[in-house]
Amino acid sequence: MNTVNPLAAIKSGWQCTKNNFIVSLGLVMAYWVFSGVLSLIPSNGVMGTIASLISMFVSLMWSLGIVRLTIDVVDGEEPRFGVFGETMPRLLQFLILTIIMSVIMLIPAGIILVVGAVTCGVSLTTLAAYDMTAISALSLWILLACVPVIYLSIRFYFAPYLLVDRGVGPVEALKMSWKASYAVQGRIFLFVLLALLIMIIGLMCFIVGVLVSMIITMYAQAALYRQVFSAGIQDPLLVEDANVVVG
Repeated sequence: MNTVNPLAAIKSGWQCTKNNFIVSLGLVMAYWVFSGVLSLIPSNGVMGTIASLISMFVSLMWSLGIVRLTIDVVDGEEPRFGVFGETMPRLLQFLILTIIMSVIMLIPAGIILVVGAVTCGVSLTTLAAYDMTAISALSLWILLACVPVIYLSIRFYFAPYLLVDRGVGPVEALKMSWKASYAVQGRIFLFVLLALLIMIIGLMCFIVGVLVSMIITMYAQAALYRQVFSAGIQDPLLVEDANVVVG
């Protein structure tokens, strides 16, 4: 079994980026351009609604396809544009997974913010309106609300990959990720910090740097997933077979 190694995942992401840079850059830029064009359409009216729906559909399709493509590349295959069509049947399940994850993460964060608002005598309406006075008064509570969001994000980190790679449903993907991430949650957190550092460095290098850092991170995430769930697992529900050895 493989050791869960965040640095190795980053290195693998960099190697995959170098080997497939032109194709990867083309995909990312195409998505950015298309999303940018849709964002120019006014959000009000029928056209705005249609544009928002198309944007959501494209975003989901992109996310699904990228998960499949990056896993394939990490496994040593050539990047294929066909993965975006192949993953389309999973679109609804991916949407359901996204909704479930969002609800689970937002519930504890919302409870903390409500308690903070009541304690500090601040209206949530003013907070939602980005009132700086309200935000300042609840700054500590906002930080506390981020804790469960970060924790749950780490525990569910592999769920989208499991849904695409193993073909399990949204609930099964969440359960598998939750169980497999228990032993390596510290390593996942370290990986997230490293990925964030790469993105910050990319921002300092402007547009080209952002693109490169984004591509590296995409492949590195798939590499980290492969460290935990090897391609040889036959039964996706046997979570104990996952590579969760920490070393």
